[in-house]
Amino acid sequence: MTSLYTEKSVIGRLLTIFSSLFPSATRPTRHLLAWLLTAQLALESVPSVRCLFRQFLSKQTDASLNSYYRALGNGLVTDASIRQALALRALAIVPEALRQEPILLSVDDTSIAKWGKHFDGVGILYDHAKHDGKFYFNGHAFVSLTMSVPVLHETAGKQQIRYIAVPIGYVMSNGEASKLTLACQLLDEVMPILEKRQVILLFDSWYAKRELISRALSYPNLNVICYARRDTAIFELPTSTAGRRGRPPKYGRRLKLDEIPVAPENYPYKMDGYLVSHQLVKTHIFGDRTVHAYVTLSKSGSRRLFFSTVDPMALHMSTAWQESKTLRDTSSKLMTFYPLKLYKLRWGIETNCYEQKMFWELGSYKVRTKTAIEHLLNLTNAGHALMKILPYEDEKLSTCQDKRPQELRHALSRQIYKEVFFATLVSKAQSNINSSALLKALQALAWGDSQAA
Repeated sequence: MTSLYTEKSVIGRLLTIFSSLFPSATRPTRHLLAWLLTAQLALESVPSVRCLFRQFLSKQTDASLNSYYRALGNGLVTDASIRQALALRALAIVPEALRQEPILLSVDDTSIAKWGKHFDGVGILYDHAKHDGKFYFNGHAFVSLTMSVPVLHETAGKQQIRYIAVPIGYVMSNGEASKLTLACQLLDEVMPILEKRQVILLFDSWYAKRELISRALSYPNLNVICYARRDTAIFELPTSTAGRRGRPPKYGRRLKLDEIPVAPENYPYKMDGYLVSHQLVKTHIFGDRTVHAYVTLSKSGSRRLFFSTVDPMALHMSTAWQESKTLRDTSSKLMTFYPLKLYKLRWGIETNCYEQKMFWELGSYKVRTKTAIEHLLNLTNAGHALMKILPYEDEKLSTCQDKRPQELRHALSRQIYKEVFFATLVSKAQSNINSSALLKALQALAWGDSQAA
């Protein structure tokens, strides 16, 4: 039956696109994993590999269920190659006119609750949000990476720059390596691809530690904007010691957070209801580098601390053409505060994790080994990422640029079932027509439409 899907059909094009994500695997393995991703789109869910096989794969391919399990556990299918392939596809949708615009990377971690005790790497985790009403739960922790790339989007007849947050992938944290080490691993995978780009790394206060910061700053084209703990040690710039004996000091006087003035008369800048102040400082986690410190003050009087190594005056960014009003509304006098606006784009990684858990059933996996779990999560992530990339890559899908990834998946799912029906009809019509087989094909089409609805 697979021979009936031509390269011009939706299924044929999807199989070609999905197969390109596994360059190091053998051809049969690439074929199986591509069909697995196609089944995820067709069913619009990932309840389990067994369910995908029973409901879709067994009717389209001759491979057994164990073949798909072996493909997921195949050592030649590296998650790093999947993540790098997604990064390359995300960069490919950036127009030539926007090659000098910054690429934004975001690092964060997420957790998935599991009832079973026999999964590799499962353990008791802390949940600060108390999603289940408790602080601790049994499950897995993952470190994720998102790449935000600029594209041209037409709004009211005017071309503007929109940033698309493309999820790159996940790495499981099972206690063998810290989350900081895994974040460095993800960074090392994509930075060779971004060697000639202007790159900015965004992360929250948990990752604002020397291990990740020093690795990030080892790349000459990479800058950092991060939220930091409010008790982080910050110092004034050292004063000149010319004419005095001894080694010059590395740091000046230590500052307290409330010593950086935040008042309208001192810094007449307000963002999202917060007063913002700025000062050049030194801090231990950035070593000898001078960084920009931003302190925000809320109406309740709470302060937050942010650091940036981005020189606002040296930032190559077309601010006037940004689609986001926050990024577009600025002036040369207020460019000092622009890195704090860029930090807001980190929210894209939170949105991706939410969508994948709510609409892509990211946590429904039932495989047990660490390799298979990471493969399945990265495959689900790849399907979600491609739904964000394809509207800017394929002109036939350009009308879906303003739609959510779930809406595009729904449209593709309906088209997949229509092609499955016609392929079944053709295969049965080549011999004596079997009315019961055609009836089953019609039932499958009707079932597919009801599922899509």
